[in-house]
Amino acid sequence: MCAAAFGALVVPAMAQWVDPNPPVLGPDDYPPVATDDPPDAAKTPKPPKQTPSNQATGAPQTLTPGADQGPVVQPYVPPPKDLTGPVEVGSLGTPEGSPVGTLDSSNGGFGDRLWSGSDRANAEKLLAKAPLVSGDKVLRDLVRRAVLTRAAAPPGQAKKAFVTMRIERLLDAGLIQEAGALAAEAQVPNDDGFARVQAEAVLLANRAQDACGPATAARQNGDDTFWMQLRAYCAEVTGDTATAELTHQVMKAQGRNDPAYDTLVESVLTKKPLAPGAITKPTAMHIFLLQQAGLPVTETLARTMGTPENLLAMRDTRNPPRARFEAAERIVSTGAVSPAELIKVADAQDLPLGKVASAAGEAPNLPFFMGQVLLRRAATIETRPGAKAELAMTALSLGEKYKLSRLASALQADVIASIKPGPGLHAYARPFARALVLAGKPEAAAAWTTGDPVMKVLVAFASNNPQRIAATQADLKAFAIGLAKNPPDPDQDRAYKALALGLLDIVNYPLPPEAKAAAVQAQSGTWDGVHPGPGQMRTMVEIAGTPERRGEAILMLTGLVHSYGLKDLAPDATITFVRLLREMNEDKAANALAVEALAEYVPPPPPPQAPAPQASAR
Repeated sequence: MCAAAFGALVVPAMAQWVDPNPPVLGPDDYPPVATDDPPDAAKTPKPPKQTPSNQATGAPQTLTPGADQGPVVQPYVPPPKDLTGPVEVGSLGTPEGSPVGTLDSSNGGFGDRLWSGSDRANAEKLLAKAPLVSGDKVLRDLVRRAVLTRAAAPPGQAKKAFVTMRIERLLDAGLIQEAGALAAEAQVPNDDGFARVQAEAVLLANRAQDACGPATAARQNGDDTFWMQLRAYCAEVTGDTATAELTHQVMKAQGRNDPAYDTLVESVLTKKPLAPGAITKPTAMHIFLLQQAGLPVTETLARTMGTPENLLAMRDTRNPPRARFEAAERIVSTGAVSPAELIKVADAQDLPLGKVASAAGEAPNLPFFMGQVLLRRAATIETRPGAKAELAMTALSLGEKYKLSRLASALQADVIASIKPGPGLHAYARPFARALVLAGKPEAAAAWTTGDPVMKVLVAFASNNPQRIAATQADLKAFAIGLAKNPPDPDQDRAYKALALGLLDIVNYPLPPEAKAAAVQAQSGTWDGVHPGPGQMRTMVEIAGTPERRGEAILMLTGLVHSYGLKDLAPDATITFVRLLREMNEDKAANALAVEALAEYVPPPPPPQAPAPQASAR
């Protein structure tokens, strides 16, 4: 590809697809909780408790959007209700339908009481902002499991069926097969909005066995083009030629001709793939027919559609490498594409040598994935360790700029692992160790931990290597001794060591007795950094211990972590989140979140020191 072509690949499309600054959750996004604070507590916060952990660095920082503690009301308690059958919701009396889901307590679900104690409006707000569209695998998987759990919808009035929202969120996240499976199982009578979302999910997932069954029953009477096309297609494939012909005649008489649709249906019926030509108003119907006909979903078609269509275009090897790249760029921040898939697409690009040679200067001005591809290629062919390290470091920095640090780490991990630590590379040690841990390569990260007990502990925890764990015991004891000093010694890593001890204790990492005692103090202290509002944290703790509100708890916890970020969250806040996951019996997720926290957290800089008084001149 020529330099000009590569440089113009996807820039026009990025504004609508990549959001480097996702919205921060506010206080109104969470359910209220009983509190003893006065109504104006948010305006006149109490002074922070001074502990050995914050005496040297000052009071904790509370991020403004989360500072409101909410109204002084009692927690919501729903009226007794039979949750085994259809649930009436909404002012129009639309039935919610029976509980549906592909997960239960035997295969990763959260149990059938997931929403039974939740307020409908709160649950909807949390679901709308939960980080299912996210590059963080830990948070994304927790939300995915909550969305797919078989459980009755939260009681309360609503304008939209809860299962409709669940399917929409799955599609937004590129979880096409999961959305299709949930849609095929669900039934919400007399709900046109649900019927359309249900049909689209089934079609996008290419579920031929459901495309003409009960899951798309609305096709029988629907009068818009989408339903009429589906009705005609199903009549054709089932041999109902009279209905097919009548439907075609009606569409023709109403000026709804669609040559591309007609060609695709012919392709499916004759089993002879025929190019459909331009599809002027593509829908899930066209995507389904393309898949049934054995034709690719093209990048040109996908660029006018959403995450599912771009994911299909990116994954189809029949599309040219450049087309797959452009589709990937549009959805790279959604978490729909795995790092392994992105690396294959990246390495298939034909990049001009001149552009590769100037990668360090050009990448910062390019969209995220394009910049990563260019820097990755440049670093791969670079033979000088220092220059290679600088290219990789630039890529990691751009990951932070776009709030895609984990993905940048995964894309550059093999390049970083190929660099041998040596003279002049000490400044890269911590960033590279952190990146390799985030990319799931802790053993490779070990090469960058020499002389750094903080990174040594991180690698031991991430690798779960008994020998490395044993080798950290002296370091952990030293952490504890340092934290116990009052006043504390100057130590930029002081907060990090407290975070490490607090998290390791919660996840049952072996600790020497001295470190165990210090861990308890670290967990109860208040540390510098970003804190969610006190009301939010109280609500979080309350609902996490209530099985009937477990869905809210999972969505609220993941939303808070995603909004504030593990890099900036105060150690005590992060420790609380991990502890709550353990208390909800989510040990695997708690361990994974603890690893991410230790790999991402950066202690805030110490306050500037007052200049020493100068001796008076005599």
